[in-house]
Amino acid sequence: MLTHFVLLPGLYFVFTEVDRLDIHTEPAVAELSMQQSGRNLVRLPDIEFRVGISTYCANNGQRESVSITIADTHRTVPAAELQAAKTVDVAMRIPARQIAPLALREFCIDTSSEGESVLITAALAVQASLRCSRGEEQSIVFAAEALDIRVDCIRSAVEAAEPVDD
Repeated sequence: MLTHFVLLPGLYFVFTEVDRLDIHTEPAVAELSMQQSGRNLVRLPDIEFRVGISTYCANNGQRESVSITIADTHRTVPAAELQAAKTVDVAMRIPARQIAPLALREFCIDTSSEGESVLITAALAVQASLRCSRGEEQSIVFAAEALDIRVDCIRSAVEAAEPVDD
């Protein structure tokens, strides 16, 4: 069994080798077309999140599966995909109906807003679990990470075709 020591002034900690599951994400991008003035709550379109999952099963354990959940969307990565690499990248498309309306006051309401962006931190969360096996023994480790969404204001194709009043 591998043991790690961390020494701090007056303190020390002992860490024994354990199963690990790390989640890595970047903000997803949602494109929002012009909104009516006075709307504070907006519905976002379907959004695709890219999730990087790093896994490690201690004591020569085998990675059996990783389960990932965002909102009501689930994905299971089987052992065959996990054995190829220590890290797997998973793309998950979250339907708009699973995303609550966001409060974006006075955002993207006129053509001068085109090109604006706003970062919504912790808009959703991703939860993941790693199942490891060592012969007859199995263990599960969990991890969660907040997901950010960058909302970009764009003109829709219809708006772009309309003449602009000068």
